[in-house]
Amino acid sequence: MRPRNPRGHPAMTLRLLLAAALAAAALAGCGRDPAGPGSGTGAVRVRLTDAPAAYDSVILMIRQVSIHRAGLPEESGWEIVRPDSVAAYDLLRLRNGVFATLGEAPVPAGTYTQVRLLLADGSYVVEDGIAHPLTVPSGLQTGLKLTGTFVVPADGTVEVGLDFDAARSIHVTGNGRHMLKPTVRVVPIALSGVITGLALPPGAGEWAHAIAGDDTVASAVPEADGRFTLALLPPGVYTVAIEAADAYRDTSLAGVAVTAGGTTDLGAVGLEPR
Repeated sequence: MRPRNPRGHPAMTLRLLLAAALAAAALAGCGRDPAGPGSGTGAVRVRLTDAPAAYDSVILMIRQVSIHRAGLPEESGWEIVRPDSVAAYDLLRLRNGVFATLGEAPVPAGTYTQVRLLLADGSYVVEDGIAHPLTVPSGLQTGLKLTGTFVVPADGTVEVGLDFDAARSIHVTGNGRHMLKPTVRVVPIALSGVITGLALPPGAGEWAHAIAGDDTVASAVPEADGRFTLALLPPGVYTVAIEAADAYRDTSLAGVAVTAGGTTDLGAVGLEPR
């Protein structure tokens, strides 16, 4: 007797259709953002800080902040965090753990991969008491697009830190124009850590650096009392190097551990006279 063709059996056909539907649903889910469309709304807060630079001031005129959703087209995946509203930010006042909030807003929950800063006219730097216009290619039209991944949780808030490195970002051309080509780290604040310390005697420490391998991840200039903060550090082990004034010796501390959400306090770091 010939075996019966399973395609002709109604129960078998139903089981096959159900299996196909489940397989299609599973495939459609593969690669999706775990907090994808339909998963609710969260909030994002974008905050700005800076590493030191050899200028009196670095003034950025920021008018809009937006973030880009992973997996969506470049032209349509932007969520506005700060609507058009021009404000001036002096980057060199945002150091040693000082942040300025650029904007915050409810947005669809999910993964984001860019922060865009649209600038207004009038950014400038002050060097030796003289103001120089700061040229920002495309900054007024398409904006400064900063790359970094972060997740906005449903019914929660993520704080995103922008660690602007003014010293590496400003370039002076042969004809004396000051150009901004930004070097900025985009870091979810809760996933980063902080190193603090006190370089003594006051005024002896000129720079403090957090170094991982061959990379200087963050730098700070100690305040007048010697206190310094190295913020937005990925978890790991660092060497903290302190560059001293001419009358003192440079020093370094190896094996400084940083954990997500934690602060590692070095306490007083004494610098020896030469």
